[in-house]
Amino acid sequence: MFHPLWMPFYMVLLLFWMNTSGSAGSSFHAWRYIFLVVIINSLILPVFVIWLMKKMGIIEKISLELKQDRIISFIITAIFYLTTWFVFHQLKLISSIDLIFMISAILVLMAMIITNFWKISVHSISMGAVSAVILYLTISYYLQSVWMLYFVFLLSGFVGFARLKLKSHSPEQIYVGFAMGFLVLSIFVWSLIL
Repeated sequence: MFHPLWMPFYMVLLLFWMNTSGSAGSSFHAWRYIFLVVIINSLILPVFVIWLMKKMGIIEKISLELKQDRIISFIITAIFYLTTWFVFHQLKLISSIDLIFMISAILVLMAMIITNFWKISVHSISMGAVSAVILYLTISYYLQSVWMLYFVFLLSGFVGFARLKLKSHSPEQIYVGFAMGFLVLSIFVWSLIL
């Protein structure tokens, strides 16, 4: 439920819920198309391709514990995120949606580069990015219910704790991942949107 692949979908769902969109905001048909593209391109196809690579012996474990497995999977995921960005950028439906996928692709590629030298928590990167989005929306749109901000920070702590409990990462990998996701997304959002 809190796998990094789900995070762009959750951000699109949040935009739909807030109705902060432009030309497609009132069109249920446009939103249905958006969700269809997001689910297929950023969830179903990456998972299917990674599963297929496991079946073909290209990657060893589906859990992506090995460095080479992670790098290959990051490349596949980034390609699908960039494809999704391109689709939405060309359609010009809602500018925030193509931004979500551009930044997601950048974060995945950064994680891939770092993985060559050090294992960073992609779960924490995605939670940091989501936290930055919620903070931005809370400040920019003066959301009355700051409960969502508290909730996402608390959830980030739980996800980090779970990764530690599973012995998947060290505390440093969790903290650096969260900071990277939070800072990179904050820099992009505040410079491109404001």
